[in-house]
Amino acid sequence: MFFNKLRYPLVLAVLLIAGLAFVAAPTTEAVTPVLLVPDELENVTGDDNTQGIQVYGIRSENVTFELTITFQDDPLATNPVNTRVTGFEVEDINLVAADSSNQIISGGATASAFRSKANDSVYTTTITARGNVNTVLINISAGAADTPGTVDPNFAIVGNVATQPAEQLVVHIVRSAAPPLTISPDRLIGGNATFTVTLTSTTAITLTEADIKVGHGSVDSLASDAAKRVWTVTILPGIGGTEITVEPSATGAYIFPKRTFTVDTTGPVVTVSGLPPVGGGAFVITIAFNEPLQTGTTLLPSEISVIGGSISIPIAIPGTNTYVTTLTPDPGVTTVTVQVNASAVTDEGGIQNAATPSPAHTFTVAVTGTPPGTTPRRSSTSVTISEIMFASNGSTNDIQWIELFNGSKTQTVVLNAGSGWELIIENYDDPRAENAPLSGTINFKNKGSVKEIPPEEAVLVVSSNGRNSDNTHFASARVFKVYSELPAEFGMSIRRDLFLHPTQGFHIKLVDGSNNLIDEVGNLDGRIRTTDEPSWQLPNGWTVDGNRSSIIRRHREYQNGRYSNKGIARDGTERAGWILAAQTAFLDYSRDTETWYGRANDYGTPGIRAAGHALPVELSHFRPERTETGTVVIQWTTQSEVDNAGFNILRSQTRTGEFKVINAQLLPGAGTTAESTTYMWTDATAKPNVVYYYQIEDVSLAGERQTLATVRLRGFISAKGKLATQWGVLKQSRD
Repeated sequence: MFFNKLRYPLVLAVLLIAGLAFVAAPTTEAVTPVLLVPDELENVTGDDNTQGIQVYGIRSENVTFELTITFQDDPLATNPVNTRVTGFEVEDINLVAADSSNQIISGGATASAFRSKANDSVYTTTITARGNVNTVLINISAGAADTPGTVDPNFAIVGNVATQPAEQLVVHIVRSAAPPLTISPDRLIGGNATFTVTLTSTTAITLTEADIKVGHGSVDSLASDAAKRVWTVTILPGIGGTEITVEPSATGAYIFPKRTFTVDTTGPVVTVSGLPPVGGGAFVITIAFNEPLQTGTTLLPSEISVIGGSISIPIAIPGTNTYVTTLTPDPGVTTVTVQVNASAVTDEGGIQNAATPSPAHTFTVAVTGTPPGTTPRRSSTSVTISEIMFASNGSTNDIQWIELFNGSKTQTVVLNAGSGWELIIENYDDPRAENAPLSGTINFKNKGSVKEIPPEEAVLVVSSNGRNSDNTHFASARVFKVYSELPAEFGMSIRRDLFLHPTQGFHIKLVDGSNNLIDEVGNLDGRIRTTDEPSWQLPNGWTVDGNRSSIIRRHREYQNGRYSNKGIARDGTERAGWILAAQTAFLDYSRDTETWYGRANDYGTPGIRAAGHALPVELSHFRPERTETGTVVIQWTTQSEVDNAGFNILRSQTRTGEFKVINAQLLPGAGTTAESTTYMWTDATAKPNVVYYYQIEDVSLAGERQTLATVRLRGFISAKGKLATQWGVLKQSRD
């Protein structure tokens, strides 16, 4: 009761204070509505508040256009602020319509309900003008809305102010009885070359140069298709212009949207990049341009200055503005400088590149002589860790294995010599995984029956016995079983447990009986009692069809400035030193030999030293087909591509005759992809009624070539005079 008695005096006092504050509160600057409609024509009257709407079709059609009203605190300010208002309705928009004689038409223009009210400061509506209306005057009177008030700390109402009137906007509607034309969109063009603009009509028309106005240029020619619906205008840019405009002329019969074409006066800028390998030798460099090049542009070695080395023929990468080439440093040099010469290429507008601003790039390289990517060795032995099957999902048949290969043609490697050869395995320390394999050491002298590796043979270190492990394929003297010999060392409790980490990685060292490091591979640091992160990610050991794949050591031989896929093993501690078996040509072995250990559908070559070179292209379809015009259209599909620069099509009139390349330029490939890719190319030089043999070959980024398929195409003229075709059988060739 005490509170109720005091409440009324308190309220009265608050109201009194608020009232006094309201009287004393200063006024706030009123906001102004700003009107905006699409402006599609040049200013009709020279008045800044005059807009133009162009309309196609007959005069009796209604016209609709969008009106936006934005309430701003100071429209003339550099950055006016949108301000929220209240009480604004469509009825507050004043519309006056007039015909071509400036006679006012009652109800000639109407506004729809607001389609949006963004933050109550931006209002959008649609204005409809009747078919006989040519001018619409738009205005908003003073006081059409109020800025919402606020109460300050003194309970004063502040900012509740009526809006200012809008500045009247006059909209002229220009009508055309001619059919509507569409025009090709704005784009970047070359500054010193003609370009074309396409005007398209829904009906046949007769377009003349008098119908077209070109700013900072002129019409060079005008041509149409047979139906006179598509007109191609060739524009000649003027001297010194930076923008070229194309629009209807004031006296022309046709209306179309104005277009602006920006002149590109700068030639392509090029960037050269690459990573020289440790140890020296040739490596791939990338030459990238910052814009598309002119169709048919070919970058030649003679157009590239190289100081201290030489390069192979640059190969264009499809779908990019990039070339790749192999840079071979000269013997004894420490730096090689590469620069694309001025005027070597042109962009789509015909502008040539300059030597600058594309600076020369200098590579710091090691003195050549030692093939790059080789594993450092402290012994003359030729044993390598050549292949690893690490993938597993815990199945009994998921046998992990490591292949050791003796590359010598004459010398047997004795594994129990001295203190015994050792395989030192560091596994990723993964406390989150149950039954994660431990790190451990295998000494061939102390454990197992594997004591030597004969010349050009391999031994397997396996988790346990697996299928296809009989003595016919893998004799006991060539297989070391980790579970049988060292289960506790690697934390194996049952035979299907792993001795290699299947996802994060491992590091493996091969040391001889005199403690010399023979080989080392993997993505960890090699120090067993440290916790480290992988330096590179293991490849996915599972293919898309759910089968396991081993990784095969890449080998290469460096002679006369070129690499071959044999010889010295690439560095096994780098990702580039390995390739999935499922991506190599050694799958062909499975046709005659059961090359698996554990699962019958595994991809791998245990017991067979594979040089680890990629099968550049897996071809699934190659088909030439004659058309009614006599040309031959050739289609082919690849299932996957590895380091594939492109293709050549070769032709001969006999199977045993000379096949000659018939494409003028290399047909770009997809580089490296596991996706299916389809290609098409037309042989326009083929003659009817001639038997042809076609071959397709792929070209790798390193310049190596491989014939993929040969097809016979017989063509003859039927009794009815129509061309008929017969197909040869697709024959794959991986020679």
